[in-house]
Amino acid sequence: MMRPITLRFVPTLLTLLAGSFWPGAAVRAQQSRLDVGSFTITINGQRAGREQFSIQRISSNDGGTVELRSESAVGETRTAVRLEADSAGTPVRYSVEARRGAEQTLRLGGQRVRGRFATLARSLTGEAAREYLLRPGAVVLEDDGIVQYAMLLRGRQLEEGAGITLPSLTPVANTQGAVRVVLESKSDVVVIAGARRVARRYRVVSAAGETRLVWAEAEGLLLRLSIPGRGLEALRDDVPR
Repeated sequence: MMRPITLRFVPTLLTLLAGSFWPGAAVRAQQSRLDVGSFTITINGQRAGREQFSIQRISSNDGGTVELRSESAVGETRTAVRLEADSAGTPVRYSVEARRGAEQTLRLGGQRVRGRFATLARSLTGEAAREYLLRPGAVVLEDDGIVQYAMLLRGRQLEEGAGITLPSLTPVANTQGAVRVVLESKSDVVVIAGARRVARRYRVVSAAGETRLVWAEAEGLLLRLSIPGRGLEALRDDVPR
């Protein structure tokens, strides 16, 4: 359930939004790269944009987390995302900045606060603070974006035909619900830059009921995304290294 945030959280959120949304309270002792690359996005067979990303593991005095950074350009919209999550993929910190042309259309920051996830968003329509109940295993899954699925699938040990239902947060839309992930095949093939890669195919159904097909290697490295209802395809530009 989503509800207006109480006043005691507002100073915390304002601090969160200072700088680049990214508080530096924890001293980062070590960073190791897990994946880096880019995707070309097409809609109805026409090139529409690109998303580039990096994923790294961070060790600190607070324990280990995984950090995702992505920048996408689709049409006139430019979006930058940073997500830091624990080993289960549950968000610790999160930020989104979106622009259309030279105009900033959204600036959202979020942080885990005592078993809940608190966000503050500034958009063209004003400012809104929200608080979500952070259920065990909750993940962030926005309506748009490619590489977020790497965080969703990371560490999921599923048998072919089996699935799992996870609580989900969609902060940009101010909603939360559940996402269903099913491993449909362990032996699909995806061609990346002329190279054939064996991939696992997942069916992901969002809280809004939209079906997405996701291909990833056994280690969780993302290769391809398809959203049939939108005619959208995203294919990795280079073979993972």
